[in-house]
Amino acid sequence: MRKFAELHFEKENRDFLKYGIFRNTIGNQKFLNIVRFVLLLLVLYAIAWGLFSPKNHFTTGLFWGLFWPFFMVITLPFFGNIFCMICPHGFLSRKITEIGLKKNLPKALKNPYIGFGLLIGLYWVTLYTFPGILRNSFTTALLFLFFTLVAVVVSYLYSNGAYCKYFCPIGRVAPAFARVGFMWLSSYSKPLCDDKCDKPDCAFACPYKMNPSKFEKNNSMSTCTLCMECADSCEGIKYSIKRWSYSLFRKMPKPQSWEIWVYIILLGVITITMRFHHGLGHSPIKNELPWVIWGKWLQQATGIGKPFDFVGLLALIMAVSTVLILVLGGFYIASKITGKPYKEVFLNLGYALAPLMIIGSLSHVTHFFFTHYYHEIINGFAQAFFLDIKVEPLADRRDAWLRIFYVFPFIAAFWSGYIMWKRMDFLEVKGFKKFAGYIFASAIIIFYFGLTVFQLYIRYFSGHGHH
Repeated sequence: MRKFAELHFEKENRDFLKYGIFRNTIGNQKFLNIVRFVLLLLVLYAIAWGLFSPKNHFTTGLFWGLFWPFFMVITLPFFGNIFCMICPHGFLSRKITEIGLKKNLPKALKNPYIGFGLLIGLYWVTLYTFPGILRNSFTTALLFLFFTLVAVVVSYLYSNGAYCKYFCPIGRVAPAFARVGFMWLSSYSKPLCDDKCDKPDCAFACPYKMNPSKFEKNNSMSTCTLCMECADSCEGIKYSIKRWSYSLFRKMPKPQSWEIWVYIILLGVITITMRFHHGLGHSPIKNELPWVIWGKWLQQATGIGKPFDFVGLLALIMAVSTVLILVLGGFYIASKITGKPYKEVFLNLGYALAPLMIIGSLSHVTHFFFTHYYHEIINGFAQAFFLDIKVEPLADRRDAWLRIFYVFPFIAAFWSGYIMWKRMDFLEVKGFKKFAGYIFASAIIIFYFGLTVFQLYIRYFSGHGHH
């Protein structure tokens, strides 16, 4: 390991790894491996509980109440993908690879949409079309058992972090949305990396074959999982606090279309579908919504009843279609107005959509913490570990003070719009072309803002009364 003492080099104050408390925790592989191993045991225990004790709250509480909302939705827009840093599947896959066959992954499987497609198909499509099935502890256990087995098999066969890069359901989601946060992994440049480092120890140490010394230059951490093996190999690695959404304000030397498609698809599948199906679907005008009307008609016409839900499926289809039309159509018109190729517009402006889903989702997560997650997590752990504890929800969903969390969608819309305006500069247009192009490129942001206002108006100010 290369030492700073040998180079008479001082670490920056904003570098977390400068301080002992962080250097001995997130910068220490022994500490991280203990955390990862404990979480792996917890995951396996939750799977076993779900399989052999189906009527329990621990399995669903751990995966849907703790891991998803708190380790993903809350951490990503602030701290980046630190869940990947302690992910039990990532830890398991790296250990399995050490004793595995270490084959090269076939080119046909090097597809960034494999794991992402599994996330959409196995979770979100299932959630809308078969509501409630994934809230069942048995099916939840089966789902995570499946991904655990995939992690073992893929990691035993292939090297270079194949599971995390291509098969993990959040393997592309986490690094894409990590761009919204404050934290950034990179390396010190002069005199360390440029002049003194002939062989980058950080790149050789990376189990995913990435080079952290290039992250700053490329304005991308790629699919980095923050495993911190690089920090163990060289003290030239830094994990710094930056301005919010630091990389989204800079030009991408090598823009990745998969990142933008992650933003677009999840905006449709999660954010807009949830607004259609659960937001407006539980409002006083629910029976006037087209997906409700047509969904009920299809239910009657086909005779297909529960647990299949045509209403949820149509809400999903209409939401995704709306997002695709507004995003792709808006970018197309913007390209015509600015005179720039469509691909250039898509790859430059698409990054501005990153905050919409991940920051907007904070409204749902914070609201549900007080009404659902808190007592589900505590009571689930009490049940699994035989503790004499039982707690009640911290709030009722009708409590007026919970409305304060509706501020997050407005922050998301403003922040996305601001980034979009800044990124218009990369198209090198000015005046009317810039303004008009911006309006059409921001079509989905305008729709998102309007839908938020409309939903709040219907629920609280329309005179229909709160449902």
